[in-house]
Amino acid sequence: MTPDTITLWNTGLPLGIAGALGWCVPRFIAPSDTRSHIKVAIAMAASAVVLILVSAGLFAALQPGKFARTAQAGGLFLAIEIAIRGSLLFAVAWGPIMLMCWLNMAQRVEAWRGKDLAEKES
Repeated sequence: MTPDTITLWNTGLPLGIAGALGWCVPRFIAPSDTRSHIKVAIAMAASAVVLILVSAGLFAALQPGKFARTAQAGGLFLAIEIAIRGSLLFAVAWGPIMLMCWLNMAQRVEAWRGKDLAEKES
């Protein structure tokens, strides 16, 4: 068995895409003027689901032969399950970025709440 070589195209580019999506997807889904941490948390959970599905697509695209052989041997659902499990490896790239995005959105919620409180008191 020969080890796979790590190149820009099979490692760097997919991890860069996953990291960029970890920053973009939550900002696209979450409302920018919300004053509710619950809405931000729901948007982050939805973003995580979207990122897992996108990462599964990236995982399947990186290994098309393995995905096709698994689909032929075990069926499409087994191939999808393996792709989703493999997509969790991409969480190394988008997970920390998404958590920082969540912190930023929580700070924005508190800034909006503080601005509303200041306007109400004056």
